[in-house]
Amino acid sequence: MADQVRDKIVTLKSLELPMTESIAGPAQAETPESQLAMARYYQVMERLRQETRDVGTEMLVTVQDREVSLLQSEMARRAKAERTLDAGGLEVKFGTGFAGGDWFGWIKSLFDHVDRQKAHPQMRPATADAEVIADDARLAIAADWGTGLYGAPKIAEQMKRLAPFEVLMHLGDIYYSGTEDEVQERFIDQWPTKAGRLNRTLNSNHEMYSGGFGYFQKALPALGQTSSYFAFQNRHWLLVGLDTAYVDHDMDNEQVAWLNLVIERANRTTAGPPKKLVLFSHQQPYSRLDNQGPKLQQALRHLLESRAITAWYWGHEHQCVLYDPHPRFGLLGRCLGNGGIPEPRKREVLDAPAERTIGDVSWKRLAATPDSPSCLALDGPNKDIKGEEKKFVPHGFMTLEFNGPSMTERVFLSDGTELFSNTL
Repeated sequence: MADQVRDKIVTLKSLELPMTESIAGPAQAETPESQLAMARYYQVMERLRQETRDVGTEMLVTVQDREVSLLQSEMARRAKAERTLDAGGLEVKFGTGFAGGDWFGWIKSLFDHVDRQKAHPQMRPATADAEVIADDARLAIAADWGTGLYGAPKIAEQMKRLAPFEVLMHLGDIYYSGTEDEVQERFIDQWPTKAGRLNRTLNSNHEMYSGGFGYFQKALPALGQTSSYFAFQNRHWLLVGLDTAYVDHDMDNEQVAWLNLVIERANRTTAGPPKKLVLFSHQQPYSRLDNQGPKLQQALRHLLESRAITAWYWGHEHQCVLYDPHPRFGLLGRCLGNGGIPEPRKREVLDAPAERTIGDVSWKRLAATPDSPSCLALDGPNKDIKGEEKKFVPHGFMTLEFNGPSMTERVFLSDGTELFSNTL
């Protein structure tokens, strides 16, 4: 296990220069090339230092930054495991690079790797006809699950326990940057494929940091998936998974045109009201605790303003947040990005009033803002992170159960405790 990418955690300490080295270093450190390399390196260190202030020094720390994420992936691939962390995983250390004294050559090779990354062509659906699923279909959904650590393995076990499902869906993020090794070890080897008749995974910003090659060439074939966006339908519902990462936090015109055609075809022969539309994506259209999604709102403005979307499920921010109906768009928004990343509990949530408590976790009520409707945010200790339980948001997942024109959504902790149930 010690040589697997899945278990390796690149901490701030992993990236620190040995005490015997300095910026002056060998002669080549005085060249413009080496000075720029060192400046880039220290900027990466600063980004990680910012995150570490909140998360801690012994956690899997992730940054919404392509260069930092790629460097972490390459470190995990090259480095040896040094020690077991109490919170889980193995902290990595430098191999022959810094230890051998050639720190400039080691840093240069890291950034050469970062700079070589190109993007895989996007794989698009061959048809605008939604795949048929059962009228009584059951779905299980996790997001930001691709760590292979903390609550992620427990969520996989709970999906197996609750099986069978018609569809298992991952809403994206395999860390650190979705390389082929990480996709294999943190996702494919851990995902409970046999618990679902169909399996799907969405594209995300972290998968695209490495160009999407792990996602398109490894993850999709492993799941029998042919494109990064897709659709399912039954007699009453139309479920659409979107790619909001190939164009970061956005969708291009071709994907929007495809979505329009999917909706039109799904309702062409439907007697009575249109099928209820449910969207799934990695990134959010709006948020109470994080950044907004103005480009997504613009791309789908015709659906939002016509109140054509019943519900929208997303990840990206590592929280579990259940939104009240949007006052303008009518939809129910659900963020379930608490699948496997250590996410510090926010002071705003800690201080909010508890609306419901189950065991030692609570749903906290947050008031509306100009950008977001009011919502419930999950708060409490994360028992999956040893030694740091009280510091982090609990990990969990969701299920959707269809019964004719109704859909029941359920929220679970990673240990299978049911926290919420609602029927639309």
